[in-house]
Amino acid sequence: STSDVVGSEDCLYLNVYAPKQQPGGKQLNVIVHVHGGGYQVGYGHMTGPSYLMDRDVILVTFNHRLGLLGFLSFEDSVVPGNYGLKDQVLALQWVNKNIGAFGGDPNKVTISGMS
Repeated sequence: STSDVVGSEDCLYLNVYAPKQQPGGKQLNVIVHVHGGGYQVGYGHMTGPSYLMDRDVILVTFNHRLGLLGFLSFEDSVVPGNYGLKDQVLALQWVNKNIGAFGGDPNKVTISGMS
């Protein structure tokens, strides 16, 4: 019997949506959106930037590991689990370190999400 595999281990991508022209060289506020799906399904760009891109903000979305690849745990040091949450932390650290290169203010980051 065969079954379809949904998803991919090659899933750790980050999307940065910024206005083409930034107002007067001013650093913009940043929104980091965590997609929903109950840690089982979803992807960073499922919401898309269109509802925010008429504002002077930068939107960051990202993928993180889901299901067993993200949250399997044997409650030991070999497979401690929560890799999906660790992916989220790394995405936020990346934003803090790099968002200035896209015109964003690393001190004005708002996190949003759903599940």
